[in-house]
Amino acid sequence: MTEGRDAGDPIGLVLPAMGFGAALGIALQVMVAFGVDALRGGAPIAQKPSLGSAHALLLLLGTPAAMVAAGLATWTLVAPIRNPWRQAMFAIVVALGSFVLSALLIWPMHASFGRGGIFAVIVAAALVCLLIGRRISATRAAA
Repeated sequence: MTEGRDAGDPIGLVLPAMGFGAALGIALQVMVAFGVDALRGGAPIAQKPSLGSAHALLLLLGTPAAMVAAGLATWTLVAPIRNPWRQAMFAIVVALGSFVLSALLIWPMHASFGRGGIFAVIVAAALVCLLIGRRISATRAAA
């Protein structure tokens, strides 16, 4: 047994925390994509990209911020493990995984349904985040 680990079920602690972090990261990443699409407003793609434009700044700053938020949420929820290396491992996996999953969701939804599809992914990810968060809260209150 690892010293300092939660006496309860570690899998029951880690899996919901990772699910919550991933859902949060996906929701935030898709919000960034929605904002970029809205700010770009259907303008034609420039031959020479401008990194000072609003949509470019949102993309360049929002993407890592969403990854950090997903990682921090996971880090916080797995804190009962009391092992910073494992907390960091789970946080990094969730942060990078939420980026990949969001990209895999954004492309087909935007191509098929436009902004409405992106908004549907935001709502779905937020609902999953809410449901997992309520489950985590209820589990911790019962303990």
